Amino acid sequence: MSHVVVVGAGMAGLIAGYAAIKAGHSVTVVEATSQPGGAVQSQVLETSEGLIGIDAGAEAYASRSAVMDELLEDLGLADEIVTPHPAESWLYLPDVGAVPAPRLGMWGIPGDPQAKEVVAALGTEAAARAAQDLETPMDAWAKRRAAGEPITVGDLVADRFGPVVVERLVAPVVSGVHSADPYDVDIDKIAPGLVDKAIEHGSVAKAIATLRAAAPPGAAVKSLRGGMQEFATALVAYVQAHGQLHFDTKAVALDIDSGTVFTETGQLFHGDHVVLAVAAPTAHDLISTVTPVAQRPVLPQRPEFGAGVALVMMAVDLEALDAHPRGTGILVSPNVVDVAAKAATHVTAKWEWARASATKLNKHRHVVRLSYGRVTDPSDGSAPGYDTSDEDLRELAYNDLAKLFDVPKQQVLENVAAIASVRWREAMPLTTPQNAQRLAAIQDAVEAIDGLHATGAWFAGTGLAAIAQHALALRFNPLQ
Repeated sequence: MSHVVVVGAGMAGLIAGYAAIKAGHSVTVVEATSQPGGAVQSQVLETSEGLIGIDAGAEAYASRSAVMDELLEDLGLADEIVTPHPAESWLYLPDVGAVPAPRLGMWGIPGDPQAKEVVAALGTEAAARAAQDLETPMDAWAKRRAAGEPITVGDLVADRFGPVVVERLVAPVVSGVHSADPYDVDIDKIAPGLVDKAIEHGSVAKAIATLRAAAPPGAAVKSLRGGMQEFATALVAYVQAHGQLHFDTKAVALDIDSGTVFTETGQLFHGDHVVLAVAAPTAHDLISTVTPVAQRPVLPQRPEFGAGVALVMMAVDLEALDAHPRGTGILVSPNVVDVAAKAATHVTAKWEWARASATKLNKHRHVVRLSYGRVTDPSDGSAPGYDTSDEDLRELAYNDLAKLFDVPKQQVLENVAAIASVRWREAMPLTTPQNAQRLAAIQDAVEAIDGLHATGAWFAGTGLAAIAQHALALRFNPLQ
């Protein structure tokens, strides 16, 4: 039986530890902070009538893969899995304002360029340009695919549908979900199989319509009653019951020959295998300490963190929101100037358990979560986001909730029951091509060192399903 030391108790580290224990290994997980779960955290909104607990980080997982469902079932959480309200989502666009998002689409790419909601968002001229995808041959893209050339979301959509579709439909989704520019995101990373299916059908829109028709019925995402924090709590309990979990224990160096993890507090942890379940910049720092020096790989420049995001969660008592005027939420175009948020989730419209919790306190109580930190923001912290003070974030949130949901600001101010904010940075990889090359170099270095592994959002991709699949795929075979 091997001993596995996992550095990091975010979701990837907890899942890797769980998987190693299930495979019969002994496990030690070390976490630099006092809080497990990484980007899966909860926030309690304190109102005069009582408490409302909601997700302050990842709120759901993609249901296209069975990995998460199987994992949750094994942890005894199958009966707690829930799906969101089927109401449509919305977009907030320059000049147009709030409009329904395309009902048939993928990452904002329309599956029916002639649908009324697509025409409303684009205008008749841009919609006519988008419809050209239905008739224009895919020959050029077939050649690029055959040559193995990378294909970004922005390049493909701009060519097939026109740049207005990128700006108005795709950018709000990609920047809102991935904090990335569509022209920096590889299409295969977020929509695997789409390009090949488009070549087969001679149209990206036709491919999307086909893929959506073939998808299993049901919601595209799922969550847990009470929030995704229940998942993290169950993993922590499992690791603590069957292994060891140390908090406030920061790893600072690695000795590969002895499999030793050195910590800032002077503790040493020895393992046959070491898993780096940390952000890539931290993995870079640890790999740069590897001893003996002869085994230390030469790494390129340290990967960069993205600018980070800030979330503002607000409980408000507004009868105007009872009708769910923006469905389950709204994504904001990066080119909008009258709203600072990049997205807003109407939490109590999206999740029944949240609605029940809120309306138990007040029948018109709603919880809205606004996200700040656009991909187009300058890196100097001058734009609203990670570096913005709590006071300024709250003022922005009041303005943006009023604008996005078409409610007078004074009504918002007079009916706020609770407000809180949280910031995220390490869980948001920078998605530039240069950073991608640095990540690839770290992965190559890890693979070249026996007994060393790396996992997490920086290496697996965004989303709990991708993280879980990557962490569960780790294998701790006996070392040669």
